[in-house]
Amino acid sequence: MPREVLQKYVHMFRVNAGATTPLPDPPAGPTDQEKIKWLYDVLTILDSKAGALLAFDGLLVAAVALMYDRMSQEAGWLHYASLGLMLVTLAAALLCLFVAHVSYAFLGKIDPAIYNNTAEIDELARLVEVRTHRLWRGWNLSVIAVFLFIGLLIIFLFSALCK
Repeated sequence: MPREVLQKYVHMFRVNAGATTPLPDPPAGPTDQEKIKWLYDVLTILDSKAGALLAFDGLLVAAVALMYDRMSQEAGWLHYASLGLMLVTLAAALLCLFVAHVSYAFLGKIDPAIYNNTAEIDELARLVEVRTHRLWRGWNLSVIAVFLFIGLLIIFLFSALCK
């Protein structure tokens, strides 16, 4: 059963080739080799985006750690809020690590006696969907962490100015 991302790719391929109906009339869809190449390209893009987001999360953790050091001197609720912010940022980074995870589990689903790549294509499509969702969740957590960081920084600066 083809995954949604693969179905959309086949649809785009056929429409770009001039198809006007959903029926399997000419022009045909992409070959197995084209599907596999496209899926690997998508996984490569996801890996590079996860790497960039992981680097950003690392910078955010460093900034929060500096702020934590200052807030620990005051030992108020800001101290615990910055710890919570660090945990949110680290959770986002952890999701990014699982996007860039190297796994060749689909090779175990390939039977050399069967001459088609359906198992590999379906597994690659599943990986694309799973890793896209992980990256999306990591990105959302990073955005939340940025807003929390800005809010916490404003509160910290305002409390420091009021002393």
